[in-house]
Amino acid sequence: LGDGVGDKQYRSILSFNTASLPDTAVVTKVTLKIRVYGALVGNNSPFSWGQGLKADVCRGAFGTNALQLTDFNYNNVTNCKLLAGTFGNVPVSGWYSATIVNTAWSKINKTGLTQFRLRFTRDDNEDGAADYWRFYSGDYATATLRPTLIIEYTVP
Repeated sequence: LGDGVGDKQYRSILSFNTASLPDTAVVTKVTLKIRVYGALVGNNSPFSWGQGLKADVCRGAFGTNALQLTDFNYNNVTNCKLLAGTFGNVPVSGWYSATIVNTAWSKINKTGLTQFRLRFTRDDNEDGAADYWRFYSGDYATATLRPTLIIEYTVP
């Protein structure tokens, strides 16, 4: 996440199967966590120039289930909530966390896929060089390092 050579913005999509939630679940808190993989690429951390790492959420997919170029700017307000959360700028034990706002909880899909799109508010820092952080992916071999979605809920 950050920018590449030529100041092209890097975004990420995370997919979670949230179908195991009970149909009657009442969401009370949602937290998304990602873990840093390695060191900063470049000299300027996007956490210093990017004006905040944001999370958008979609009930279902950002477009289609297969990752596509159009997912980068997909903004269907019926299925998605933009600016659903902001990650803190300082990791705790290598983990960055975002608490998802309650107005986005309805976008958590109780019958299938929920996706999050991660992006910095500012798309690049205009230096022409790559400046980005890498994070562990959802298919990383060690499950305890993968992105984590924590959904707290009650059942009436």
